[in-house]
Amino acid sequence: MTGIDDSEPMPIRMAAARRIVVSVRRCSLVAMGAWAAKLWRRLLVLLIGGVVAVPYIAVIIWVVTAWNEASDRSLALGIFVFGTIVFILLCIPAFLAVIRALERTLAEHLLELSIPTPPRRPTTSDRVRGALFYFGHAFAGALLLLTVVVVIPSASLMIADPQQASELSNGLLGIAGSTGGAPGGGGDSSAGPWTEPAIVLPAGLIQILAPLVLLLLAAFIIAEGYFLPHYAQILLGPSAADRAALAGADRVRRFRRTVLAREVHDSIGHALTIMTMQAAVAKRALPQDEKLAEAAVDEIARTGRDAVAELDHVLALLRAEADAEGTVSEVEDLVGGAGDIAGAEADVGGIADDGDSGSARPPRPTMLDITRLAEEARSIGHPTRLTICGDSGGLPTAVVRELRRIVREAVTNSLRHATTPGLDVTIDIGADCVQVVARNACGATGPAFGTVSEGRSDATDGRSDVKGAAASARESRGLVGIGERAALFGGNADWGVDGGQWALQVRLPYSEGQVPWPSG
Repeated sequence: MTGIDDSEPMPIRMAAARRIVVSVRRCSLVAMGAWAAKLWRRLLVLLIGGVVAVPYIAVIIWVVTAWNEASDRSLALGIFVFGTIVFILLCIPAFLAVIRALERTLAEHLLELSIPTPPRRPTTSDRVRGALFYFGHAFAGALLLLTVVVVIPSASLMIADPQQASELSNGLLGIAGSTGGAPGGGGDSSAGPWTEPAIVLPAGLIQILAPLVLLLLAAFIIAEGYFLPHYAQILLGPSAADRAALAGADRVRRFRRTVLAREVHDSIGHALTIMTMQAAVAKRALPQDEKLAEAAVDEIARTGRDAVAELDHVLALLRAEADAEGTVSEVEDLVGGAGDIAGAEADVGGIADDGDSGSARPPRPTMLDITRLAEEARSIGHPTRLTICGDSGGLPTAVVRELRRIVREAVTNSLRHATTPGLDVTIDIGADCVQVVARNACGATGPAFGTVSEGRSDATDGRSDVKGAAASARESRGLVGIGERAALFGGNADWGVDGGQWALQVRLPYSEGQVPWPSG
């Protein structure tokens, strides 16, 4: 029951009201508990800052005390110089990267912040920002310690007893008429500036100022605790350049996953299609031609081994990406030094050989791999004609790998959807561009050739009006991936129905500066 119905009897309404009150009290207690926990954590951060400030406070107290007790000006000056040197030496750790990392860990655990780890070694600007947070943290903690240890007891004493206020003011500010060669009163009374008397405030004025100073310090400490998470994010977090680099690394990581999904779709999907067709051939040939059946079974085993190797490669890349934790430098290592999307695609394809991904990398593709795809299709009764025009010896590895992907996708789709067995693939190799055209028989349904290109997500593979007449989105992803990868090369991909045939045409430029990743 979430409310009280006036139509119900009084005992039921009273019980409902009690339940509402109890729920409100519980929520209030939970909210107060969360607020108290947050207050305690921020107070603890300030206390830790006070502990950090203790050495600096000790040096200041020592210098002031020794200065007051110095008998001449040269000794006082030596004490001041020595104390300044010690203070500067104590400030050096604030600029160390490890101190910034410790402050970031402290802020994440006690202030419940999520501060991204910088993707590179800290620069001078990062060290300065870390030092600013360190000194601000220490200063806020020192104020808290001063308030708790000195100001609160002193203010209470001054407010309660005017006589004690007068005596305490003399002890803190000096005794009126004090003369001598040093601030402490010793030495010759003719020692110049040391002969000026100290100022003692009236006890009544001290009684008025004491609570005001206490309130001012309390307000400052509260403001410090409130703004602490905000300037922790600013001073300990990544710079604008780091945030841009982290965003780029995140884009690379997401694109890598997309590319890996395409690899699984293309390689495993093709392997399963070939294995299914070979199993059907083996079943038909077993009663009549045992050798043909045995060859089909051997082909199934070989295709399965290749699929397992491809899958192992993809899983190794996923493990390597998980180990990298998304920082830009590590992502660049994974993609062979190219910290962009093209580099991520290259690494998945096995192009970037620098660095070990944690598993054996598949061998570099050659034009013989493309020929073998056609032979596989022919071995299961699907006539496939492969025509290669031009010299393939100068093709970059990246282009050969893409050609294999295109032909593999064309063979797989033809096996699944062609109305009549058969596939014609022509690879025309030019001086700076390769063009691939694949054609197979299809039904009348599907987009017209030229109306779908560059990997539109609403494209379909519609070829047959019998089985698979309306190709699913799962099947269209292969063509979409081809279009996207062709765009990375600066090329394009077109597909659709052309004169009763399903046509796929891809253009891949490969001249100097256009291949989006290294080929060597």
